[in-house]
Amino acid sequence: MNKWITSILFIFILGVNHVFAQNYKKDSLQFKIYTTAFFKNALVKSITLDTVFCDYCSDSQLTALGQLGLKTSNEYVKNPEYRLINGKRKLAIYIRIAKKDFAKIKEKDTIK
Repeated sequence: MNKWITSILFIFILGVNHVFAQNYKKDSLQFKIYTTAFFKNALVKSITLDTVFCDYCSDSQLTALGQLGLKTSNEYVKNPEYRLINGKRKLAIYIRIAKKDFAKIKEKDTIK
């Protein structure tokens, strides 16, 4: 009897977790940003912004997303997994932002 109750509770918890895990799709937007990091002697020389994929963004929103992508790329290249001795590494950054926060971006705002 105890095994049945434990099994039912386990299945119920998994179902509830799955329902709540999908809510972010309704309340947020996802953007893809391509950057390139250039390395020399295992040090980052520069990071450039290649592309921000957004069909409906204003110029200020594209700029804010680009800044956030560069900041995120800078954090990624600190990880030894993404480092190179010499050369360049292309990074694809996925950023998810709440719709309310994205709509508030004005001309001189940035995303924090």
